Amino acid sequence: MKEIVRNRIEQFLQSWKDNNHMRMYELTSKTWMSKNSKKKLKQLLPKRIKSYKIESIEVYSECIYDVNIILRISGKTKNVTARMLCELDAFKPSLDGEFGVNPISIIRNLY
Repeated sequence: MKEIVRNRIEQFLQSWKDNNHMRMYELTSKTWMSKNSKKKLKQLLPKRIKSYKIESIEVYSECIYDVNIILRISGKTKNVTARMLCELDAFKPSLDGEFGVNPISIIRNLY
């Protein structure tokens, strides 16, 4: 399961590095996506990252993983945690669903 989480967050981070907010939005959690727009994501994470490194992936519960990441953004190095949720639909966690990033979790230590 950790490899699936790693692959999904890698796609999100690479999209951020490429300044592709459309792709980033597609990789967010279903719950976050149900309440927010692509425009909101761009407002939350407006600055492009220069580089990233995934430090560790921790299991919080069977449907929730926390990914510890080092980002290089605006000339500074930041340690952030991205929460990944596995959901069938908004507010419906399930191992039969897809993992998505909760962008709010990233901004906690970003600014």
